[in-house]
Amino acid sequence: MVKRAVPVIVSIAAFLGIWWAVAVYNDSVLMPTPWETISSFFKLIFAPTGWQHVMITAYRVIAGTLLGAAAGILLGLATHYNRIAETIVKAVIFPVLQSIPVLCWTLIFVLWFGLNDMTPILTVVVAVAPYFIINVWEGMGELDTNLIEMAHTHTESRMKMLRKIIMPMLYPYLFAATRSSFMTAWKKIIPAEIFGATSGMGYMLAISFEGYRINNVFGWTIAFALIIIAFDYGVFSYTDRKFMRKWKAQEQKL
Repeated sequence: MVKRAVPVIVSIAAFLGIWWAVAVYNDSVLMPTPWETISSFFKLIFAPTGWQHVMITAYRVIAGTLLGAAAGILLGLATHYNRIAETIVKAVIFPVLQSIPVLCWTLIFVLWFGLNDMTPILTVVVAVAPYFIINVWEGMGELDTNLIEMAHTHTESRMKMLRKIIMPMLYPYLFAATRSSFMTAWKKIIPAEIFGATSGMGYMLAISFEGYRINNVFGWTIAFALIIIAFDYGVFSYTDRKFMRKWKAQEQKL
């Protein structure tokens, strides 16, 4: 554990040292030092409305990811069970979601729904749904057909097959999609809240920019970075190490 921590600590120290040197050399309000940025970060987070904006953004990210996951899983499963649905998803829905920039979706949703929760949430939905679509249809293509055929001898219920056989075999694909989409959601929520909301971390970032409060811009940027790092290394890496890898190992033994 200590040996693993040393390179991380050294890397962080080197990064902060280079940052500090560049800031001191430039001596400009446009480049605050690490300590000024960290000070602004704590002031923003512990301000009376700081946590409120963080929680609002977190709610939008979670809601959008869950809705995007539901839509993506249903569309991905549809490509396996229905030829027409497969054609529509692969030829129309997936390319449209993949090709149109998220900012364009944000502006469209602003015109349709105005400046409220709906705009950033739907922006997250269209950003993360493709991850689940592609992972589900790839997972469906690699299912153990022998196990499915054997299960057919015990039941003809498609819902039971889906719940008991297919979905458990899709867990690794769904976990990968969830990890990628959640990280993406935290990045895509920024322009969504800048252009389509009157609250949240992205909105406060825009307010700081418009007011030329550079320290606050850096402070909110650090807040986004720390949240993404915390979820990636704290939640998803832990889940992968403690559960998903063991599950994969057991599946390979079977």
